[in-house]
Amino acid sequence: MRWKALFIGILSLQLGLLNSVGFAGANTLLVVTEDFPPFQFPTPEGEVSGMATEVVREVLDQAGIKAEIRLYPWARAYKLALKETNVLIYSIARTRDREHHFKWIGTITPYSVYLWKLASRDDIQLKTLEDAKQFIIGGVTNDVKQDYLVNHGFDVGEQVMLTNSDTLNLKKLTKGRIDLTPFDEVAFAHTARQLGFKMENYKRAFYIEELSSELYMAMSILTPDDLVYNLRRALDKVKDSGRYDKIKEKYLK
Repeated sequence: MRWKALFIGILSLQLGLLNSVGFAGANTLLVVTEDFPPFQFPTPEGEVSGMATEVVREVLDQAGIKAEIRLYPWARAYKLALKETNVLIYSIARTRDREHHFKWIGTITPYSVYLWKLASRDDIQLKTLEDAKQFIIGGVTNDVKQDYLVNHGFDVGEQVMLTNSDTLNLKKLTKGRIDLTPFDEVAFAHTARQLGFKMENYKRAFYIEELSSELYMAMSILTPDDLVYNLRRALDKVKDSGRYDKIKEKYLK
């Protein structure tokens, strides 16, 4: 009888530990994104900051979830969210191709995409997207803007030259190594200032309306539905409380 009682006691302890670990795992996420100022960017202290990052942190706090935010090249961040479980990715555009690969939490930032050119390039006059096919455009691997161009008949390696980030494409545009690059309006101005470039040196060449709306936070497809629901409710509460609007005003003055 004593051995039986001891066995039951050990079994109960092990089950308790398993439940504890399971609870901790369910409330801990890996959060991934790219360096995309002013929405998300690294600080000198090694933290991740930015408008979208502040919104995501507010949502996680509201939901009572602990998370580590990591900055990666977009292709790696996207692959992690696509393949792994309990991965949150943010500042991601919601498209038809991506719709069934993620569980979408909600919108966190505005997004207005233009093809940008150097102000000195009077030879670049675009009335339609088709007109851009005669020029070299900078793209980012697995980025929604690059995917959009490919879906509209642009060839990677000929008309679209890929890099790891929009920032690199802005540098290439400035040096005249590419003719155009698609870029969110707010992010373009912020990145140009951070690099010490003057906005007067650039012009909007074409507005890509189909890409322009808002960016999302989303979960990997195998994430439990109750966790997704918890995050959606938390985002709604952050917006209803006015905290979301205060963060937007801070960055979009």
